[in-house]
Amino acid sequence: MLCVLTAGSIMAQSGMNLGWTSPVLPHISKNTTSFHIEGLLEDGDESSWITSLMPLGAILGAVPSGKAADRFGRKPVIGVTVLPFLICWVLMLLAPTVQAAYKLAVPLLYVARFFGGIGAGAACVLVPVYIGEIAEPSIRGTLGTFFPIFFSLGIVFSYIAGAYMSFLAFNGLCCALLLPFLVSVVFFLPESPTWLVQKGRKPEACKVLRSLRGSKYDVGEEIAELIEECEQMQIKEGGLKDLLGTKAGRKAIGTCVGLMWFQQMCGIDAVLFYTVQIFEVSKSSVDANVATIIIGIIEVVMGLIVAVTIDRFGRKPLLVFSGSAMTLCLGVLGYYYRMMEDGQNVDSLTWLPLTCIGMFNVVFSLGYGSVPYSIISELFPPETKGIAGSISIMTNWFLVFLVTRTFHMLTKALHESVTFWLFASVCAMAALFAYVYVPETKGKTLHEIQMKLARRKKRDKRDKRELAGDTKPMPLAPA
Repeated sequence: MLCVLTAGSIMAQSGMNLGWTSPVLPHISKNTTSFHIEGLLEDGDESSWITSLMPLGAILGAVPSGKAADRFGRKPVIGVTVLPFLICWVLMLLAPTVQAAYKLAVPLLYVARFFGGIGAGAACVLVPVYIGEIAEPSIRGTLGTFFPIFFSLGIVFSYIAGAYMSFLAFNGLCCALLLPFLVSVVFFLPESPTWLVQKGRKPEACKVLRSLRGSKYDVGEEIAELIEECEQMQIKEGGLKDLLGTKAGRKAIGTCVGLMWFQQMCGIDAVLFYTVQIFEVSKSSVDANVATIIIGIIEVVMGLIVAVTIDRFGRKPLLVFSGSAMTLCLGVLGYYYRMMEDGQNVDSLTWLPLTCIGMFNVVFSLGYGSVPYSIISELFPPETKGIAGSISIMTNWFLVFLVTRTFHMLTKALHESVTFWLFASVCAMAALFAYVYVPETKGKTLHEIQMKLARRKKRDKRDKRELAGDTKPMPLAPA
């Protein structure tokens, strides 16, 4: 568990970067603070670039991190992610001085956000892989959900600290938190046993497994499985050719890219990046910063609930429910904005924005917020899991960039009501996609999942009857 906490803490840094804009941009745009940038929020172009350069940097960070981890090891590359985060926070701390002397804080914030994104992109590739490789198979699904939980904790930290601390104190604290992470990596984080086996370092892998599972644990069977996986990876190159060369591979990557597309195009990161501004515009009866913190806490709590429920209810039902409920939440929120835009009296409904966005975060976290990452780790064999994960993560961050860059443009051109109705329509399509296209992976081995992905459509009805218990499953032919 200490290893998961250590690796997860760098995900919290990613969450801090993502949540940073929500409290900070409104804060530094006011003349009441010692560091302020006049007209920052009125100029939607500057604020949207400050917001969206973080996910753009994440795309760059995601590209080389997987290859670097394969070559140099998971542990050292996870440790190196400190550097882009450190550069980010140091540049943030220099921003007030640069603004006072040269009025160039905005370009400096651009660069800082881009470096923060590089660290976040690398962490999003490395941490799920590392946790998956050190976890026992029986709890791998549960531990895999810690990835979004730590991310959400970082967002909540930014919401709270950014709202009630000065700009320098907040960014200084974020920077200081890198030190305990680095110390933990050096002294407490073991290398991945999977990577050690790949490099022919079997005795070290056995030692790591005993430290992770307990001194009395018999590592022989698990080591044998790891060796078999590594031999399979050596037979196949693990590139795009292997990924797209089979029907199962094509359907698996199509499923993962589709899940990433719907996860971001439902508008979640527009809500997370601009939560304070959304509540200010909506004239919510609750203080904008308080409402934002409530939303962040809801996301963390729901992440913990998902860790318990994901192996109980299955992946597919959670996704279908999540997409359907998000459609309702954003549809109602859009109607509230339409009443405001039409000049109707909404004084009796000022509780509605917090309720809608709060429920939106609840149902997002239950399904599309966490389940896609679990499915990515389950659909692919070891030889293609790396490239499939990189493609999925890069797709995700590109869509974060797209949504955050265009959110201001959409609200200006279409107003808030139509913007949220557009997001609601995407949520409806997300529910349909999950119902029709996403395979259920609960309780299935990799072989069973691959066989299901490769089956012909005419066997789908039989599959459903087998799952329902109406017919006996056909026994697998011997290898």
